[in-house]
Amino acid sequence: MKTFFSIVLFVLATVTARADERWEPIVDPYSQIFPGLLLATSTMSLDEEKPDPLLLGDPNGYVGVRITAASAREAVEIVVRSPNLMSETRERFVLPKAGTEYELYPTLLWNFERLKRQNQSAPDSLNFEVLSGGRSIGSRSVRVRVRSVNDVPYSISNGDDEAALDFSWLFAAYVNEDHPIVDEILKEALESGLVESFDGYQSEDEDQVYAQVFAIWHVLQQRGLRYSSITRTANELPEISSQHVRLIDQSIRLRQANCADGTVLLASILRKIDIAPFLVLVPGHMFLGFYLDEKQETPTYLETTMMGSVKAVSSKRLDALGAEVKNVDEEESLTSFEGAVESATSQVEEAGDKFDGDDPDYQIIDIQAARELGVVPISS
Repeated sequence: MKTFFSIVLFVLATVTARADERWEPIVDPYSQIFPGLLLATSTMSLDEEKPDPLLLGDPNGYVGVRITAASAREAVEIVVRSPNLMSETRERFVLPKAGTEYELYPTLLWNFERLKRQNQSAPDSLNFEVLSGGRSIGSRSVRVRVRSVNDVPYSISNGDDEAALDFSWLFAAYVNEDHPIVDEILKEALESGLVESFDGYQSEDEDQVYAQVFAIWHVLQQRGLRYSSITRTANELPEISSQHVRLIDQSIRLRQANCADGTVLLASILRKIDIAPFLVLVPGHMFLGFYLDEKQETPTYLETTMMGSVKAVSSKRLDALGAEVKNVDEEESLTSFEGAVESATSQVEEAGDKFDGDDPDYQIIDIQAARELGVVPISS
């Protein structure tokens, strides 16, 4: 009897093992969970003309299962569990063709409030179970590294011989024009008397648009916002280029900002007053661009790391507008602002036509275009 049960157990174990071998978990990229990426794409929908027939489920999924169909029209159920990160997710798929490998991405029930609070990198695990015909064919756990919500993976390697995947559009998620602090800053800028109103492009006067941006710069400088060189993220991988980006209330509270922090902060405020901003990426650096006209024919650039610095230059645009600089603080803001424009402009001129190529280190990120694709702001 003992021998019989031993044989039965051996056979069952063998069948389970064989069944288990035809599937494996997927956690991209490289077993890393990026809360910012999940939050930014939470409502994104891809309208693909030719969807991949071998990819089933959520086209924006990063967590799923790779499985080979045992039979035509095989019905499988994917179960993903992670108590810290999500509610248990179950989703059923039908695999059309026997012997074909498919990637299945269930629409996971992420705990988005939990992800927004992830302020440092930490380990966790995901448990996967696959059922075929209602019977479990095995379960597996994957250890993952949950990154900080401030970590932006802007370039991800897709193999030794393939070009890196460009995720620089993710920076647009850190532009948050709806944050309450934006209204506070605009109120202070009006009280400064440097401009009478924030009317975006309504005046059709480029100098007036320029003055509005300067007024915002002045208030941020008065708040004591200064450049911070902190950009490094924890648990860096050679396959993933990432940068630490503060949410805008963090920059204001800490009164410091790296190149990306200051850029997304200013972009957030400009979008609020309907001045179109864009983010400019050059190797290892980011600065702000914005248009002086509604048709977006006159771009201007601003080196946000120069906030707080003073460089003696003349204010040609504000002189033409007749804006009155009344005190030393405003003069310091003015000189740093004009210096920042000159510095950023020279960087764009030096780059030349590199923004027109495929180099991921040279990118122009249009915030409005990112919004139209479904990249949503990450709320604090």
